[in-house]
Amino acid sequence: MAQGFEEFFRAATGHRPYAYQRVLAEGGLPRSVRVPSGGGKTAGAVLAWLYRRTVAAPEATARRLVYVLPQGSLAHWTHARIGRWLDRLGLADAVDLHLLAGPDAQNGAWRRHPERSAILVGTHDVLLSRALMRGLADSRTMAPVSFGLLNNDAHWVFDEAGLLGPGLPTGERLQALREALGTTAPTGSTWMSAVGDGSAPPAGPGPAPMRRIRQLHPDPERYVADLVAALGAAHRPGTRTIAALGSPARARAVHAALRAAHPGRPVALLLPYHRSAELPLPTRESADGFLVVTRALDAGSDLSGRTVLTELAPWSALVQRAGRCNRHGEHPDGGDLLWCVPPEGPGPDGAVARWLTAHEGAAVTAADLFAVDAPRSPVPEPAPDVPNAPNVPDVPNAPDALDALGGPELVALFDTARGAGPAGAWPWVQAAADRTVFVAWRAFGPDGPAPEEPVPGRHEQCEAPLAEVAAWLAAAAEEEGDGGGAWLRDRVDGRWRRAVAADLCAGALLLLDAARGGHLPGTGWTPGSRTPVPSLFTGRTPPATACAAWVSLEQHLRETEEEARALTAALPGLTGPQREAVALAARLHDLGKCHHVFQDKLRDGGGDPPEGLLAKSKAPWSNGTSSRPFFRHELVTALLLLAGDHWHPPGTDPSLVAYLTAAHHGHVRVTVRPEPGEAAALFGVRPGDRTPPFALATGERFPALELAPAEPFRPDGRWPRLVAALLADPGLGPFRLAHLEALVRTADWRSSARHDGPNPQAPQG
Repeated sequence: MAQGFEEFFRAATGHRPYAYQRVLAEGGLPRSVRVPSGGGKTAGAVLAWLYRRTVAAPEATARRLVYVLPQGSLAHWTHARIGRWLDRLGLADAVDLHLLAGPDAQNGAWRRHPERSAILVGTHDVLLSRALMRGLADSRTMAPVSFGLLNNDAHWVFDEAGLLGPGLPTGERLQALREALGTTAPTGSTWMSAVGDGSAPPAGPGPAPMRRIRQLHPDPERYVADLVAALGAAHRPGTRTIAALGSPARARAVHAALRAAHPGRPVALLLPYHRSAELPLPTRESADGFLVVTRALDAGSDLSGRTVLTELAPWSALVQRAGRCNRHGEHPDGGDLLWCVPPEGPGPDGAVARWLTAHEGAAVTAADLFAVDAPRSPVPEPAPDVPNAPNVPDVPNAPDALDALGGPELVALFDTARGAGPAGAWPWVQAAADRTVFVAWRAFGPDGPAPEEPVPGRHEQCEAPLAEVAAWLAAAAEEEGDGGGAWLRDRVDGRWRRAVAADLCAGALLLLDAARGGHLPGTGWTPGSRTPVPSLFTGRTPPATACAAWVSLEQHLRETEEEARALTAALPGLTGPQREAVALAARLHDLGKCHHVFQDKLRDGGGDPPEGLLAKSKAPWSNGTSSRPFFRHELVTALLLLAGDHWHPPGTDPSLVAYLTAAHHGHVRVTVRPEPGEAAALFGVRPGDRTPPFALATGERFPALELAPAEPFRPDGRWPRLVAALLADPGLGPFRLAHLEALVRTADWRSSARHDGPNPQAPQG
């Protein structure tokens, strides 16, 4: 087996694996991997999983690899490296690869094929928040699918665990919860670090690259000017000099000063705050000039510089930045590792400063730094209070340090209804100073965007620090007196409105007036700029595909069951009863479309619809509008199934099937309450509404029913008790339940896609 992996590894990377990398391939990924910086952790973890998944042990290896980088890292590099490995191995068609970082995290394509092998590469704020069903910039209705796929049949690899802040104990706690509450298929976690634990480092490459430690002493009153002068003096022509600053504002200031001081030399600013298409990614070969960063190179990058300056930072970050200095040994005389105390002082990193001072002038290797016993990660923030949740067992014997996230908190997060549970996952994921929002720029007048203005696409969006955006808007509001020119879509009525301070939470999406600036080419988010920003909006474009046929309700239910059975057959971790529950839920999921409000909507768009109950209308006549705001056909489905137990065969759990059918659009799940403005209705369904009698070809009969929507969904009603019992069921629990929910939704998407064709309203050619 070792020989097979050696050939596999060489084909991907061009060189032989180290001994520890072979061990990973032979025995699988362990809970902890500690290797000095530059020792090949990424290749070791990814290629070991890939070899086992595709060659050595497919059925014993998790279907998804979730590769987690600290927030602020540029996951694009790791994503691109893995893409090259897949291409060289001829596996690009067999293993999906997805990027979940910044605006690109909003691409939901990764959720469409839960049966396929896949590698997800992203930052910890994006991935952990999705694993807690509160994904940053993820819709509440799609959150259960993300949660189900990330917590089942997946192996998580945390790169540089010491840089995750609150995400480190949260990742550990989530793994403990998965082991305690159960998953549909084994799901594990590996924490990797370049910081040692007292043991000897694994054998790595040949002669270890050296870097000399030297402190700089910039005057706090002229801090940026002194740093720029020191960097200019230390730089060697034909080499790269890297400056790692502790804040985006200082990084922008140093970048601007370096450009002014060295007009003929390349000076790049590398922050994660760019629009995707404009993100500058230096290559290993373009090793000349200055590169200014914050945390972009702390993990996931293979870049090297002869000279590296870092402001004082936690030990884990300092070790990584030192690892960028003469990383590949390309400078035989060694590199220079410069460091300085920032203007605000050493803060909690005084012990790191004392170690560096004691080793002034010393030449050190990555192995030397690996062996140091030094301060590790910061203390995570406490989690917020959460309301009482259904009774789910807590994790037994869990360390006290992880008590912030337990079973009750997890179940509170499981409820995705508007206003239910914690508003977000960020207290468990990131420190307050690290929270970000997404901004986009368009041209519009003083009255804001037009009502029909679409939400900005991913390519338009730029991630930006929440605190900087808040300060920028406050300053703009004071100058202009109109709220700062930021707009967003209201979550309830979908209309554009001015953003207020309460809207600025992690992951919020704001539309800014392009005339007011805030972005510069090559710099990205620049709050000090008032230069108008070129908009990337190219106009509203109809979808390329649309439903090409009138589809009867009977046909759609039958085809969804077929898709569900095919999908579950490809997932051996499911039990027989779970497969049958998914299949039956797929067969019954759209029963509520029999309601006259939904049927009228399908027929009101025009065309020549056939007789009988419909599930889909044919384009271009699929633009009918509902006569009732907020109408949800899946609520009607739930009411039909709760009215009796005649519809399910023996051995099938009717509560599970009812939940899976109701939840298949992400609206009717745990808490179900009226939308604002609904007086007597619930999701558009009114007391006294009647459904017609009908029967399915598979034998299920549903008599006419007078609906009483509020009764089962009251806080003390039948529905909350039903869901609480499913969550507390030792054979289900939140992780398994969400995975089954995701499978029903996938089957529905696929059966609908059977009838897709060219959209007659889309541009042709």
